[in-house]
Amino acid sequence: MKKRPAIQHTLLFLLLLFLLCVTSACKVHARITTLITGTQKNVTQAETVTGTWEKTESGVTFKPQDGKIITNQWINFKGKIYYLDSKGQRVTEWVLYRGKRYYLTKYGVLRFGWIGKRYMLKSTGAMAKGWQQIDGETYYFNSKGNRVTGWKKIKGSYYYFDPNGILQKNCWIRTSGHTYRLDTNGKRLISQWIRVKNKKYYLNEKGYRVTGDVLIKGKWYHFKNNGVYDPTAKVDAPNPQKPMVALTFDDGPGPYTDRLLDCLKCNNAKATFFMVGSSVPGRASTVRRMAAMGCELGNHSWSHPRLSSLSNAGIQDQISRTSSAIRNAADKSPTLCRLPYGDGHNSSRVLYAVGLPSIYWSIDTRDWANTGNPQHTINAVLNSVQDGDIILMHDIHASSVTAAETIIPALISRGYQLVTVSELAKYKGNTTLRTGTTYYSFR
Repeated sequence: MKKRPAIQHTLLFLLLLFLLCVTSACKVHARITTLITGTQKNVTQAETVTGTWEKTESGVTFKPQDGKIITNQWINFKGKIYYLDSKGQRVTEWVLYRGKRYYLTKYGVLRFGWIGKRYMLKSTGAMAKGWQQIDGETYYFNSKGNRVTGWKKIKGSYYYFDPNGILQKNCWIRTSGHTYRLDTNGKRLISQWIRVKNKKYYLNEKGYRVTGDVLIKGKWYHFKNNGVYDPTAKVDAPNPQKPMVALTFDDGPGPYTDRLLDCLKCNNAKATFFMVGSSVPGRASTVRRMAAMGCELGNHSWSHPRLSSLSNAGIQDQISRTSSAIRNAADKSPTLCRLPYGDGHNSSRVLYAVGLPSIYWSIDTRDWANTGNPQHTINAVLNSVQDGDIILMHDIHASSVTAAETIIPALISRGYQLVTVSELAKYKGNTTLRTGTTYYSFR
């Protein structure tokens, strides 16, 4: 019972401390931005007054010579502008007046010009916002009065301001690994050809200078590493805006594969060949020809077993031996794999043991079961083909090659581009093929 007064004193002390902290926080906030009132529009034209400053416990008060206290008013005293609040006391730091922000020093004097490198106070004393011309340079200040640096989107267009906040104009700007062009007004140019010092460049929809092979309005162009357009370079790439399919041939190379390559070359078409490794050494020249024509080389195992029946080591042996044979023949490694019979296409164990992207199909012509009827294969393709299809055929059958000699020009006449599987993935599927995944089509 004797300790109760001590406890009460402690609680009272903590309460007073809390109230003191809250009051101090409010005062700090008030010093940051004080809302003031008045009728004066241009504060620099404030009434000139005479009198003296008097320091009190609550602040600094102005004492007019005529003795009449001035409140809620801007004044001009000895050529300097001040604001007196409702008690006639001098206001300091940021104030909000008639929707605009002003800054008064610790002595209450209205500031003009830069405050550090962040804010700008105009000749009226008001904090600058939006576009501003200062000493012949262009700046932009956001809604909080902060000077902008770097990229800034203003009314739908992008502009670039250097570390000092100065707008850059009529120049190249390189940021985040890309090079952009600003016009004479500082606006970032987009989706257009430009000529700089008699050299042509193209700026894409994001505004940066393109390099390499680029499709522009349905036509391919080549740009050097510095972005300069090279009209002498020929670009052999499909148009993603037009339909395309991938013809794939399994189990070769065989005695009819060169005949198939003749047809592809005559029609400026490409295909993907999934080769059985044991057949490669005897037809190395055919494999080299595939690679030289831009066809894609694929792995179809060494001896065509069901891979799911093999151990991981057995699968890897089938794949690695075939890849070595293809590399020895064409000086180029296969980029894809087709699992014999499609077996294991949904098995993560098989797919990761293979170590290459797995390619299935969306049209199975069953040409192997109809070797005496090329028209069956022709119909299987032409009656059901769609944009983005992967078509399965076999180049070890004469009837399949005979069918292909009809299918290839027929697809081209319908507007299809005949591309490799990786091209189909890139230009129609907007993707890069990944190990451990099976792909069926890119419709």
